[in-house]
Amino acid sequence: MPLYREDNYLVVHPGSQSTIFSFGLQDSLSPPQYKIPSKVYYNEVTKEFRSKKEESTTSDDSSAAQWEEIYPIVQGKIVHLDAFNYLLKIILQSVITKNPIITINQIPLLIISSCLTWSRATTEYVTKYVLESLEFPAFNVIDLSLAANFGLGVSSSSCVVNIGQDNVQIMPVINYQSIKFAGKYLPGIGGQLINNELKKNLPSLSDEQIEELKKSGIYEVVINDNSSFYSMADLKSSRGGKDDEAEEEDDDDFDVAKLVTESDNGKIVLDEKKKETEDEEDLKPNTELEKNFFIDPTTQEKVYIGKERFQGTEKLIALIADAIYRSLSKIPNLEKRQECFDNLIFVGSTFKIPGFKKALLIHLATEYLVRAPVEHNTKNGGVSNVNSAILAYQQTGDVAGDSEESTYASSQVPTSIKTVKLPEYFPEWKKPKEKGGSWEDVYFLGGEIYAKQIFGGNSNQNGEMFIDHDIYEEKGPQGIWDVSI
Repeated sequence: MPLYREDNYLVVHPGSQSTIFSFGLQDSLSPPQYKIPSKVYYNEVTKEFRSKKEESTTSDDSSAAQWEEIYPIVQGKIVHLDAFNYLLKIILQSVITKNPIITINQIPLLIISSCLTWSRATTEYVTKYVLESLEFPAFNVIDLSLAANFGLGVSSSSCVVNIGQDNVQIMPVINYQSIKFAGKYLPGIGGQLINNELKKNLPSLSDEQIEELKKSGIYEVVINDNSSFYSMADLKSSRGGKDDEAEEEDDDDFDVAKLVTESDNGKIVLDEKKKETEDEEDLKPNTELEKNFFIDPTTQEKVYIGKERFQGTEKLIALIADAIYRSLSKIPNLEKRQECFDNLIFVGSTFKIPGFKKALLIHLATEYLVRAPVEHNTKNGGVSNVNSAILAYQQTGDVAGDSEESTYASSQVPTSIKTVKLPEYFPEWKKPKEKGGSWEDVYFLGGEIYAKQIFGGNSNQNGEMFIDHDIYEEKGPQGIWDVSI
């Protein structure tokens, strides 16, 4: 009989703005059940924490409670350890409250962390609190990049790009090991950078409205630049009347070369998402509308936005693309470096923005794809202005063995840039289909898979799977390094 039942596994991923967690694994391994703000309240006078703000009942009390809002995680780093530990306590209390017949000695805990921003001292401090104060019987941590790799399970090597609200983390994974020395941590940028750019273009909108615009679906990424090889007009072409399911599959397995081949004169055509006009009769793609609207959740009124809804991502995309290239350039083995370029994994809610993933891949291919220069003749006999890197990507795999181009390509990386293909199973992660599923949280799926492996056995295999009270008594908080990967 297993030591712990899957119904009692607690998997938690704490982020800067919000924390997601699930208690109990479903048969099909579903997306996280709960999402709460990553904040607590602290009283400097009484030195107490609370899950919500409390006001003093008396107005003349000089030591009246003054509850300060604290976000324990800032830019991906735990900046207030005691507040973070209290956040874990809140989660445990909520689980026990909802499941009164469950006792703490039946609940193993797995935390999905980040080895780029969590120091050894931080992890050990959390381990001490989890085992001594909260009295969890079993505990382990897994790096987010490894969890993302486990969740997709297509290769032992990949490059995981995690965009948070206030930081970006890029981590190569080689043979199921996070390569920390090659990782890139970009503090102070992330989803918030898009908000800041939108605020410049739409100063009349509040911060809450800017955030709602990003999530509305009318905000999407298109390339409308004189230096690009396609324009806004090109985006108005249809993709041949494919149904929604087919378009979703194309988005999951994006191929720059395929789109270049299918479009006229080397122009790329992005997926178009149709929006209803105000009279709900004349349906047009979002990119063809001069204005489109989202609903302000506070007033329930329509807020109309012009072409500004297609702007604001350029800086973030350029910064991330550069960081990916610099990160993978530190991998000395060219074969493994190329494998990482062929297995890009994108996580974080920013990738839910329509077109963002495609724009990032196009930028990567345009700036960093390596192939021998080639000429591309247009129908009129002239040389097309299509970037030679994109054209080379179109022709990847067509070069024969001993040619000069083959020698040129084999000595440099990347010769191709791809995202990991999403698995056909795990149906719960495909819902809702119209929103692209929950794949931006795929590291959580990997955490669930890992939890099944380490907590589902009949024993702790000589203390190699997780830290329990016996190991803790022998080795202390440092014992976590003997069981984590």
